[in-house]
Amino acid sequence: MKKLLTPFRVGLLVLVSMAVFIVLMAFVRKGGLSAGNGVDVYAYFKDASGISKKSRVQIAGIGVGEVRDIVLEGTRAKILLRIKNDVHPHQNASLAKRSESLLGDYVIDLDPGTEQVPLLKDGEEIRRVVDSQGMTQIFTTLDKITGDIQSVTGALRSALGGEKGADSLEKIVANLTRVSDNVDLTVRRSTENVDAILQNLRAVSGDIKGITQGEDQSLKQIVENIRFITTDVREVASQVRQVVGENQGDLKGSAASLRTTLARLDHTLANLETVTERVKNGEGPVGKLLADERLGQKISETVEDVANYASRLTGIQTEVSVETDYLFAQNAAKNTLGIKLVTHPDRYYLIELVDDPRGSSTTEIVQSNPPSVGAPTTQTRTTTRDSLKFSAEFAKRFYFATLRFGIIENTGGLGADLHFFKDMFTFKVDAFNFSVTELKFPRLRSSLRFQAFNHLFLSAGVDDILNAQVRDTILTHRLLAGRDFFAGGGIYFTDDDLKSLLTITGVPKP
Repeated sequence: MKKLLTPFRVGLLVLVSMAVFIVLMAFVRKGGLSAGNGVDVYAYFKDASGISKKSRVQIAGIGVGEVRDIVLEGTRAKILLRIKNDVHPHQNASLAKRSESLLGDYVIDLDPGTEQVPLLKDGEEIRRVVDSQGMTQIFTTLDKITGDIQSVTGALRSALGGEKGADSLEKIVANLTRVSDNVDLTVRRSTENVDAILQNLRAVSGDIKGITQGEDQSLKQIVENIRFITTDVREVASQVRQVVGENQGDLKGSAASLRTTLARLDHTLANLETVTERVKNGEGPVGKLLADERLGQKISETVEDVANYASRLTGIQTEVSVETDYLFAQNAAKNTLGIKLVTHPDRYYLIELVDDPRGSSTTEIVQSNPPSVGAPTTQTRTTTRDSLKFSAEFAKRFYFATLRFGIIENTGGLGADLHFFKDMFTFKVDAFNFSVTELKFPRLRSSLRFQAFNHLFLSAGVDDILNAQVRDTILTHRLLAGRDFFAGGGIYFTDDDLKSLLTITGVPKP
């Protein structure tokens, strides 16, 4: 029974050892990280040498993952990695292959990235890869260095090798020997000269010591006297410089020039005394001006009037406007160029140049005397032609109303403006052409002006309200008189606006 028990124990131990070995091998093959404990990512390397399955992925030398598999895709190696969940790699994470030893073992260093960037998801790619060549790159660099050293040694061999190189070295050694001999000879000669100079200095110092020994008080007195002398000389030189000036020429010439200058000054003072005496006595224009109070008062009043006129002239504000209205009955446009001279906040002058499609009408009486006996015949002829019309008005404002009178389109007339809502709306009425025979009633025009924007306005109204329409039925079918509706608008600029435009665009140079 004992004989059977011992082999049974040995066999059982062998079976248990094999089972433990198989379990260990399976665990090692499986790896230290499971799919639930890490995130799977991948990256592309140009060179995956030295990296194998189960290679470590580390941060600061601490393992945080491993290589699961290596697959060839095209000409690059796709390395599948598994990183621990607590590491949290980001989308700007980077990988670098680093050699652990000279034997060619490599690990992969991981930089997890910054926290502001989103995390990598399972199955995504790490795009930032530092693909180092390791020892191969070192050996390549050493190979280049060795080549450079060989080039240098080759150049030295070609320069110093052979008979020419040996002769060059002999000449260099001979020149160095000659230079050292010359330096040695120069130092010897200089040593003798320096010794002689030192001996002379020693003798001179001994003589000076013998002379000055016991004369300390005398030497101090001499130094003090020299100081007083230099002070006196400096004061004298300063006084002389003040009198004749610094860097002057001959003293005699300076004195003569000074006498001439004094004579001229004396003559000038005499003339000035004569002039002041004449002015005091009221002689000459200046004397009369100062002596006559009435003349001075007139000059003062004239200057004041000129100043007031200049002030009013510079205070005038100019406004330039261009207006276009479409006349519906006339089927044409009426254009107006106006210049407003504002001399006071409630007064202004208005000058306009009008292009009216109605034109200007003139009446002529033609008398014909026939050759036969009989009474002469008369004929009245009215001519209408295109011409520009002129307006010149004076306006005065009273609160919300402005009254105007003057010349309106070549005839006398008057008008009124009513302002509403801070001058945003203006109702205008014009009455003119009182003596024109073609019109039964005076020409009455009313319009409403709307200030839409800065420098822009719109207008609409009725022209010649009281008269019936009369047309030229023979030639042009022109509306000569009668009611006509119109609408339009315009633009205006003040002198300040024109100054701003000139500042921006610039004034053309002549």
